Amino acid sequence: MIGRDIFLAKSEDGRLLLIDSRSPEGRHGFSPMELLLIAAAGCTAIDVSRLLGRMKQSVEGLEVEIKGERREDYPRIYRRMEIVYRVKGDVDPDRVRGTVELSLGKYCSASITLKRAGAEVDYRIEVEP
Repeated sequence: MIGRDIFLAKSEDGRLLLIDSRSPEGRHGFSPMELLLIAAAGCTAIDVSRLLGRMKQSVEGLEVEIKGERREDYPRIYRRMEIVYRVKGDVDPDRVRGTVELSLGKYCSASITLKRAGAEVDYRIEVEP
């Protein structure tokens, strides 16, 4: 603990991350629940990027935006997540959709963990040439 409701997390290899559970106005780090969404977004972004690369798709950019809705009652777990994939480049939209579905259904452990906890996952794909 480094302050009231502020903690410093340290990975096995020494990387640091500030966890802050205060209200958003005074927060300096990430809340634990934000980290769950960030983990899911990062995980699926890596999957989609790698899979499209293996398919020889010319990806110039990939952005993943994630939002979550939590239950009102405790435990306030995520009940719904919405993920938007913005892909820039000369890509086949059907291949993008296929890689997203593979990621969310088979490879991305972070998003699958949230789904198995009961979160509904919706996604949208935007392709820009």
